[in-house]
Amino acid sequence: MKLILKAKCTTLFVLTMSAAYCIVFFFCDRSLAKSTNDKNLSDITGLKIAAGYPMQPAPSLPSPRPVVSPSGPSTSMPQSPALMPTVVPDNSEVPLKTEKLPSLNKGKETDQVQASTTPSGEQKKEKKKEEVTIEYDVSLAPISSQPGLSVVRSMNEALMNSPRAAAVRAQFAIVRANYAYATQGPNPIVFMDRGMVAEQVFRLGPTLTIEPPWKLIFRLLAAKRLVEQTKIDLLAALWNLRADVRKAYVEVVVAQETLKTLIELYDLSSKLLGVASKRFHAGDVPELDLLKARLANSQNEVELSVGKKRVLRSYQQLNVIMGRGVDDLMNVPGLPGFTGQSAAFRLTGEKSDILPDFDRPIPPLQDFIDLAFEHRLELKSLNAQMRVNAANLRTAYGNIIPNPMLTFGKSSSGNAPTGPKLSATFFTLNAETPFSNWHQGDIFTYKATAKQLHYQIGAMRNQIMSEVTSAYQNLVAQREKIRAYQDHVLSDSYAVARLARRSYEVGQSDITSTLQAQQANVQIRTQYLDAVMSYALAFTDLEQSSGLPLQ
Repeated sequence: MKLILKAKCTTLFVLTMSAAYCIVFFFCDRSLAKSTNDKNLSDITGLKIAAGYPMQPAPSLPSPRPVVSPSGPSTSMPQSPALMPTVVPDNSEVPLKTEKLPSLNKGKETDQVQASTTPSGEQKKEKKKEEVTIEYDVSLAPISSQPGLSVVRSMNEALMNSPRAAAVRAQFAIVRANYAYATQGPNPIVFMDRGMVAEQVFRLGPTLTIEPPWKLIFRLLAAKRLVEQTKIDLLAALWNLRADVRKAYVEVVVAQETLKTLIELYDLSSKLLGVASKRFHAGDVPELDLLKARLANSQNEVELSVGKKRVLRSYQQLNVIMGRGVDDLMNVPGLPGFTGQSAAFRLTGEKSDILPDFDRPIPPLQDFIDLAFEHRLELKSLNAQMRVNAANLRTAYGNIIPNPMLTFGKSSSGNAPTGPKLSATFFTLNAETPFSNWHQGDIFTYKATAKQLHYQIGAMRNQIMSEVTSAYQNLVAQREKIRAYQDHVLSDSYAVARLARRSYEVGQSDITSTLQAQQANVQIRTQYLDAVMSYALAFTDLEQSSGLPLQ
């Protein structure tokens, strides 16, 4: 009877320990899932990154500040990207106002607008709603005033639908399996000792490894720190994907504009070839002019064919990285033209979301450096690694105390040589002595790793300063270059090429000077598109080095 009772107690103890492990794992897993759950995007498993706007309210920059007209705050929506983060209200609670985006100053400008349209009793409620940010909002109005696929919408779609983003998000479930590993404990062992002849002894019972409860807690904390670090690393991968989408989008825009230039050049060379042919048949020019015009037209035709292939390739690349079909149709708005009319007139009528807005000055360099120190995912990942290392060091200290092994059960002996058979209970306790192995290797390794991570953070801050400074200066240089081209260079070059062709038509110049003027015009427009590409790449680099979407 006593043996049966002891066996029941042993079974109850084993079941209690197993239930305790399961309960701890369940609540830890449930708390993490609750903190990372997204009702609209359940498959993302908590990994979210803003495509066009920051996930957290960005700190306001001291310069530039939103321009407020004397009659009141401006209600016009910014039409091109400026170099400052923007916070957008959540569409699930507040309808998106397409005529104005909230400013950086955490509702100061927004409150001024609301004061003119909202009763004073509702301002606090509206202000609370305005502080919510947007991730993956497909209804976000594009910054560009042109219809079609904006760069913000393309990044949103890629982060939601791209297979690369799905592969990155799927890694999060793997690292969460560390919670299950942390709850793993030593299994009970069945102990049996049978001496049939010599000792006439039979012992049977379980062997339990008694693990101190703090070891389980330390393992769970280390797993939690590792999950947090991996989440930051996966966000960094999504952040890099976002930059690739922006670069692919800019390549599409530049390829389209290059094709427009080549088409215009081919039309001009065809007209020039027709004029040269008429003048040759009229005996006004030699055959050499006709041959030069034909050669230039043939070269332009070849370049036009290459330009068409470049546009097709850029469209296919953007479709692929966004998760669409290779041959899916899309409408990417082009750049505003600056030939034949003043740049100021064209800018007021047509905007692009990859060109600079010269009405808004660039904030100082130090603002972007401070922004990068606060939001760069690499720095956050290193800080998370320090927390993981500290948790592992705590676990190593906790493992110094060994796990004792307790064996107990029924013992039966024949009591040789003549005595009666005896039955009783027995127990055995085995405990390792931490004399030569007290996990000193792990302890010293984690201590050295903590010191190295401290220096690594300093090195990363130095690298961030270098990246931000380089991208900032490149952006400023390309911005001024674009300003010069838009102000007068493009229009002057267009006028020179047009007058040169007209001069040849009326017989006041030769074919060589006319062709040179056209080639110079094409070269200037190509240089302008190269400046636009360089500016967009510098903007992307500055955004990447700052660690926060810039608009």
